[in-house]
Amino acid sequence: MNIRCHLIVDELARHRTQFEHLCHSLSEDELAAVIPGSHWNVRDYIAHLATIDALIAHNFSAMVGLVAPAPEAPYPEPFDIDEWNEAAVRGRDGWSVHALLSDAATHRDFMARAIVKMTDADLDRVIPYGGDRKTLGPLPKSQVRFGGLLWAIAIHDPTHTRDILTALPHRAGERWLEEWLGSTSDSIVPEGVKEQRV
Repeated sequence: MNIRCHLIVDELARHRTQFEHLCHSLSEDELAAVIPGSHWNVRDYIAHLATIDALIAHNFSAMVGLVAPAPEAPYPEPFDIDEWNEAAVRGRDGWSVHALLSDAATHRDFMARAIVKMTDADLDRVIPYGGDRKTLGPLPKSQVRFGGLLWAIAIHDPTHTRDILTALPHRAGERWLEEWLGSTSDSIVPEGVKEQRV
């Protein structure tokens, strides 16, 4: 395995372990709490992190000659990531946290299998990214290094955990959460990806 890919897969795994611990600790009232500035609640954010991996794993697998299941939510035409995310999350309404995370683990496994097959050339390739979010207006695609995008994906769990904690401020001071979230930084996310975060 390429050592650079190994670092990314390890980062994905360590954040998912912590994120799952948080999810399993939440009460029904906490799961129903609405994120400030969003129409999604905490459970919806969990559903988002459980479903987006299906989209990513399907695309990454095709890149390296593997096959992963296509995501259940159909692709809108023209594609809009916000529209797709909303459909994917609504398709998980009523699912328990356990079911969401179990389903997510399957897609995360396909994603990891694809990443470990990537090469230095894959990681260093410059690709057009974004430009498919109506809510951001006419924001053009950015030219970003693919490996930088992978690092943004690797910290997707802590990124949205910070969003979740805005709805659960009573949890934010827990030492383990502070240590976990303090162990990563958005500085690893390249310019061009930050502006078009999902």
